[in-house]
Amino acid sequence: MEIMKYEPYKVALVGLDLTEMDDHLIKYTAMISKVLALERILFVHIAKTLELPDQLLKEYPGLLEPLDESIETDLQSKVDAHFGSSGVAVDCIVKEGNSIEKILRLCRIKDVDLIIMGRKRSLEGSGLVSSKIARRCPCSLLLITEEYNPEIKNILVPIDFSEHSSLAMHCALELSENAKAILLLMHIYRVPKGYYKTGKSFDEFAEIMKKHTENDCEKFLSTHDFPPDIPCEYVLTDDGKYSKITYALAEKNNVDMIIMGSKGRTNVSSVLMGSVAEKLVYLDSHIPILIVKSKGENMGLLDVLMKI
Repeated sequence: MEIMKYEPYKVALVGLDLTEMDDHLIKYTAMISKVLALERILFVHIAKTLELPDQLLKEYPGLLEPLDESIETDLQSKVDAHFGSSGVAVDCIVKEGNSIEKILRLCRIKDVDLIIMGRKRSLEGSGLVSSKIARRCPCSLLLITEEYNPEIKNILVPIDFSEHSSLAMHCALELSENAKAILLLMHIYRVPKGYYKTGKSFDEFAEIMKKHTENDCEKFLSTHDFPPDIPCEYVLTDDGKYSKITYALAEKNNVDMIIMGSKGRTNVSSVLMGSVAEKLVYLDSHIPILIVKSKGENMGLLDVLMKI
């Protein structure tokens, strides 16, 4: 099996919607840009229309200044307050049209490595664009709420010992090293339904499965040259609610970010995320989620996706 190569993020795109959430996104991006050593950040707002009604222009001729330029000026002012002397190249972009289509096209044109978007909890807005981008983006995606922690001290990485998990691990190791954060792994396992045919009890077979997963984790860390002493929580479940279990463990350990890999699918009309990653996006939690994708893995499908 070909080992996927992790490449540090250089270019990020931040989706803004001209609400209070923008302030949180800009502030968080300023923090994470230092941790990830980003080189360029695109702050993007996509408006349904940038045209003003004729009647409004007649009543207020001073509004003749192009609306996109006015919005860009306002955004630039907010961004400069956090990035003025950061050394990171920043661009404010305002476009008109379909938000998802425009963002996906910008990702391809600007060679974006990471999309950063809001996932509102109490603020006004449905977050539909964020959830749809999460299902279709061709690069890694970081989703935050307005209730994030200002520092990254604890990171949780759910793993299934796959190549996509190895990508998430590489990213998590880089982030934890730069932020001086504690890294915790987790793996959820189940007892097969036919365990009773072996003559062993459920608890006995659960212990057998745990030992197998511990061996698999040790092999996974060794194969990818990861530090062998990273702690891992092994969680037994029989209900399949992996996303809720993940959040419960994250909250128990005061986690500031969940980082996990995303598996691509071959059917272009299906979501391009693993089922657990997708469910994490929709669950109500304040914890930021970084979904790590192999950049360009589904890039060849992008034109098809934008027509879905």
